[in-house]
Amino acid sequence: MKHFLKYSFLIFCIFCFFNTGFTQKSRKKVKSTTSKKLVTAKKKKLTKTNSKKKTKKGEARKKNNSNSDTVDLSTLIQNTNIVSPKLDTVPEKEVSIISAFKPQLKNIAKLNFTKSTPRTDSNSVSLNYQVPTQNLSFQYRPISLVPRSYKEVEVNFPMNKTNFKVGFGNYSQQLFDLSYHAVDASKNAHSINASFESSNGMYYLQQYKHTNLVYIGDIKLSPTKSIQTEVFYQNSQRYRFGLVPDNSSLSLSKYAQPFSLFGTSFKWVNDKSVTNNSLFSPIIKFESFKGMSTSNNFSVEMFNPMSFNLKGSGKLNLDISYNYNKYSYPNYADAKNSIFTIQPSIEINKWNSMIKVGVSPTFTTQEFSFLPLIQFSKKLNDTNYLLVANWQTILTNNNYASLSMINPWLAAPTNLKITTQEKKSLDLFINATKRLQYSFGLSLNDYRNIPFFNRINNVAPSQFFGLQYQPVFEYRAITLEFVSNLKYQFSDQFLLNGKAKYIQFNSIKENTNAWGILPLTLSSDLSWFPNKKWSLNGEMQYWSGASFLNNADKVYTLTNTLVINASFHYQLTNHLRAWAKAENLLDKKYQRWAEYPSLGVQLIAGIVYSFHK
Repeated sequence: MKHFLKYSFLIFCIFCFFNTGFTQKSRKKVKSTTSKKLVTAKKKKLTKTNSKKKTKKGEARKKNNSNSDTVDLSTLIQNTNIVSPKLDTVPEKEVSIISAFKPQLKNIAKLNFTKSTPRTDSNSVSLNYQVPTQNLSFQYRPISLVPRSYKEVEVNFPMNKTNFKVGFGNYSQQLFDLSYHAVDASKNAHSINASFESSNGMYYLQQYKHTNLVYIGDIKLSPTKSIQTEVFYQNSQRYRFGLVPDNSSLSLSKYAQPFSLFGTSFKWVNDKSVTNNSLFSPIIKFESFKGMSTSNNFSVEMFNPMSFNLKGSGKLNLDISYNYNKYSYPNYADAKNSIFTIQPSIEINKWNSMIKVGVSPTFTTQEFSFLPLIQFSKKLNDTNYLLVANWQTILTNNNYASLSMINPWLAAPTNLKITTQEKKSLDLFINATKRLQYSFGLSLNDYRNIPFFNRINNVAPSQFFGLQYQPVFEYRAITLEFVSNLKYQFSDQFLLNGKAKYIQFNSIKENTNAWGILPLTLSSDLSWFPNKKWSLNGEMQYWSGASFLNNADKVYTLTNTLVINASFHYQLTNHLRAWAKAENLLDKKYQRWAEYPSLGVQLIAGIVYSFHK
């Protein structure tokens, strides 16, 4: 009985095995028959363009064939219960468009196939195209706007904010700064700033005191017209410590180098002038300066830029400027210099370029001159390059105040002259990316009466009260100047600015050297805002030494200098902020002007308290 069951089970397994193989063979036959029918259907489509006789023979032949040959493909698929075959044997072409706008590909749809299923295109193939920008065109279609009623929220005036800044550092340095900003009910803006800074220094007579007062206002006369005004006062009290021994018994008043400057300016602003196709914005400025030995300087400057748009893309410019300067020095006749200039020019903006051509008749105290004014700018095609060529003449009415801002150890000049600069320049501005911009400029300059600064030597010991400098006006000098600027901004947290300037004197008429002029200057500043509370700043300055004459009338040049400064601010509370600043971190006692060494590392820190709502 046991053997009977074993053999029965074995026979049953063999029977099932052969039955399964027979079923698979039957299915293969059905599939092969179906594929042959599909090939026949393809051939019928290809022979559709044959003659009528062949068509009739084909129809007679179809009648003799089996019924399955005439069945529609969709019906065949339904009757046989098989999966829909892929009849498209042509390899698919994949195209990917790389552009600033993301393309959208629709699903594939096949005609005359009722059971075809759409296939999602999820693959991407890179295919690069080089298309010139002149062959591209973009059209902006704004969305439909739904009119809504809007009521502007009125702001409660005045909006005021007051900051008080205080700091203390080494060398007994102290700083006090008070600023106030407000907007009244008539939307007039007011800004007031007062500051005081003092330091004892490390050398005898190196102490100084600086006082500044500034008011800036924007007075609204109408919604589109306003007057911008500025009133300022600056006072500097320092002493000449160059070459003065520490055991000097003379009073401080003998070495005093006092400067005081008072000025005011007014500017007319018309916001509606742009829509009126014209520009009219006059500016007037007054300055009064008092220096050494009761010398004083009074100057008036007026400038009125005007322009009128012409039909098409043209513009008519008519700039008028006037500058008057009066300098008084005891025991010398008053020096009076004036410059009156009219600059009519025509400006054409066409062909992606700007062409400005005009003349500049100029009346000065000494002479009349008829100067050219030519400017050309071109934005190069398919690039972010802007090329600017310029030929113009710049006149500067030198005064005691402007010269003392350059050299604080300047003695009272005996005369003042007008500087003329004929400039022929070529500049290239490159907008590399949204974050990086830089420029290069090369200019050929012809100067008349350019100011140099040299030492006053061979002074009797009884009359020597510290080293002083005097302005030396060179009759004529020709220079080749190179200027480069760079700006890099990484988001809103990182900003870098850099500037380089090189001056080469090719010809000097009277002097042997360009006294006091720096041949090469490099400067950069870095601002970093890691978060809302922190802000850090860094500065770097490098220059090559200037040339001077020593007591033996021999030329010598100062050493090159590198200065690094850094500062930071940290927000403690909504009203309180801490700050610190370090100057000359390399601790090198450099000399910008001969025999006037600077301090070492200067550290100062303090707080800023804000009074605001």
